[in-house]
This record gives sequence, structure tokens and C-alpha cells, in this order.
Amino acid sequence: MRDYIGSLLEEEYQVIYAANGQEALSILENGAVDLIISDIGMPIMDGFELLRVLRQEKENFTPFLFLTAQAIKTTIQQAFLMGVDGYITKPFESDEFLTRTNGILNNNRRRREAFEQKAQPSLEAGQIPSLEESVSFRSKWLKELENIVNAEISNPNIRVPDLAYQMTVSERTFRNRIREYTGFSPHEYMMEARMNRALQLLVTGTYLTIAEVAHAVGLEYSSYFSKNFKERFGKSPSEYL
Repeated sequence: MRDYIGSLLEEEYQVIYAANGQEALSILENGAVDLIISDIGMPIMDGFELLRVLRQEKENFTPFLFLTAQAIKTTIQQAFLMGVDGYITKPFESDEFLTRTNGILNNNRRRREAFEQKAQPSLEAGQIPSLEESVSFRSKWLKELENIVNAEISNPNIRVPDLAYQMTVSERTFRNRIREYTGFSPHEYMMEARMNRALQLLVTGTYLTIAEVAHAVGLEYSSYFSKNFKERFGKSPSEYL
């Protein structure tokens, strides 16, 4: 399976292989990677333990994709609660796999590029922030935005001015700051949040119909929701039901 996954990715990406979670941790100590693709069932250290160590002990938030045959509701819920970024059930189509991995890598690249650009918080005249202060400000601002968006995710009428008001900044500042901090426009940011929530709802079997999932993430038309979902994840929402 590792060889097959590598064959799908090696034309575009450098791929590093590990036989289990412990070996993966050793590799990660010697350098950062852009994406971790891990099975759940592995000897010595399984995928859940690898994810737990990275997220809780090492505070490493590298995008993490589970690939497993264990399509069990409680397993999937546990994975999302622990901070997994995606979940693909074997067997899978190569197109679906590449769409998912490319989507995660592209989003991560946009965020990294935005993060590397100069971004400074509002300061009193004459103050020059340290890098740590800038990073801290950005992280806190994005966390606050994430909390607000999650609370409003089912609201189809939420608009940029509403979010800007809740973030206590002008609409112009809000638009500029999202673009600067994430690489997304406000609309793209909201759609990404809606799609990720929809994926969680689908794989955990929270709802029984596409329409219910669409409404739960604030999209009124099932066809529009399905179109965006398949473009984002390479698999239609109906295939999860």
C-alpha cells in the first residue's frame, strides 16, 4: 500500500516512507514535511498514537490524512476529535486520493505563503513588534475567527460585514486580514470551513440525507453543495451515505 501511494504522489512530490508511527516521529525530528498520510493499524505505534503525540505532546499541526479500512463511526469521530485533517476509506479511487491530497497541500501552501508575508498588528506609533508578537497576534485572531465561523456555520445568511462586526474590525480590514493571514478570500475561507464540517458530518453519519448536511453547513441548495463538495474532496457526498 505504501508503494502504491508513493507511485501516485512521486511524479509531483518528494515522498518519505515510514513503516510505523515511531519511525515517522524519528523522521519528523530531522525536518518538517507538508503532509502526513498514515494508516491507523500499524505495529509498534499506530496512527492514533502518532496523531496524539504530534498534536498533544509536540504541538505539531502538520496536515494529517488517515487512510484506513476501519470505516467505523466511533473511529472516525475519534480521529476528528484528535485533529485529523482528512479521512479516506480503503478501497479508494486514485482520482479521489489525489484530489484530497492536492487539496490539503494547496491549502497548506496558501496559508504558509500568507504566513510568510509581512503582517503586523495595530500598534502605537513608534512600536516595532517582534516576530513572536506578530505570530501570536495572528494565531489568536485566526482562532477567534474560527470559533465565530464554527458557531455560524449553519447560518446561510452570514455575510462578511457580520463576521467583521463580530471580529470588531472594519469590513475592509477584515477582508485584507483574512487574505493576508490565510491566502483565502472571505468567501473561500467560509466555503472551506463549510466543506470541512460537511465532511465530518458525512463520515460520522450525523445526518441521513444530502439536503440535511447541506442545510447544516449553511448551504440552501443540495446541488450547489454537492458540486462544491466533489470539487473539494474528489468524491460526491452521496458516496458517504
